[in-house]
Amino acid sequence: MKKKKKAVEPAAKSRGPRKRSRDDELVSGGDLITHGDLISKLPDDILCTIISLLPTKDGARTQAVARRWRPLWRSAPLNLDASKHLCSNDFKRFSLISKILSDHPGPARRFVVYSIRLHIAEKRYAEEAAQIENWFVFPALDNLQELDINFRQPFLSGRENRFPLPPSAFRLAPTLLVAKIGLCKFPNDIAHSLSFPLLKQLTLFRVSISEDAFSGVLSGCRVLESLKLQGIPDVNCLRISSTTLRIIIVCSLFERKGELFIEDAPCLERLLLNPGTGRDRETIRVIKAPKLEILGLLSARIPEIEIANIVFQRLIPSSLKVTICTVKVLALHFFSPDLDAVLDILRCFPCLEKLCL
Repeated sequence: MKKKKKAVEPAAKSRGPRKRSRDDELVSGGDLITHGDLISKLPDDILCTIISLLPTKDGARTQAVARRWRPLWRSAPLNLDASKHLCSNDFKRFSLISKILSDHPGPARRFVVYSIRLHIAEKRYAEEAAQIENWFVFPALDNLQELDINFRQPFLSGRENRFPLPPSAFRLAPTLLVAKIGLCKFPNDIAHSLSFPLLKQLTLFRVSISEDAFSGVLSGCRVLESLKLQGIPDVNCLRISSTTLRIIIVCSLFERKGELFIEDAPCLERLLLNPGTGRDRETIRVIKAPKLEILGLLSARIPEIEIANIVFQRLIPSSLKVTICTVKVLALHFFSPDLDAVLDILRCFPCLEKLCL
């Protein structure tokens, strides 16, 4: 039997480009957007604001969305979060940070870089230190508003060596609104010449700084509202005088025994204390804070606290006749229930509205 030949179907006509529907539009740059792509219809300035709020990696990737988006990342304010998630390899991360700062024209709003660890070898250490010094010279950081930087130094010869904060970083002082600095050595020789005319929030975490340099930094902060101090080594006394401070946060302030004097803080409203797990390390004396409303955590871990001529020694007031009338919120910490001790403390705060135990 002869096999029947299969009918040959005519070749399908090649399809041309899809016709645009009435819901499709052409935007500048020739990119086609559909009715569902509403974000591409937004003006460039709004898109730049959105990009500036994205994580650094995601913001840079928007250049691949469409031709219209390619110049937007460079036009948007830079939000550079160079933490470990940007790159886990420290040396490559340093180079990547340098490349981003060189490619982006600025301005930068925020520069965050955590856990900077320099190589232990002398030559490599010098190369990485030079890269860090060079970061703050890039024009992209000219009008930086927020700086958050901390180091992670290796332990050498049984002690922790802190990397000195690069002097070039202080080039940014005139425009900073927020500064968070950790695990480094503050250059004491230039502290008194520094000026932070716009700085409102300052955090120092395990920063090696002398008492004199600390006073110099505070005197250069003309509008400072919030100050957080934690684990300041190499000193046993710090003094605070500021006409603008509203909030002071103290967390395990001294590595050894030390005293904190709040000598003159006419606008201070909140004094927040966290003694941590250590004991008998810090004595706190509040000499002048006429607007203090929120106080705590008072704990027996703080051996002595003096406020308005009342000395609390391990939460025991020196006098029940002197009162503090400005405090409205008080937080106390006891190792075990002690109703009599609580009542004695309450007699010192007759205008209290809220008590946290």
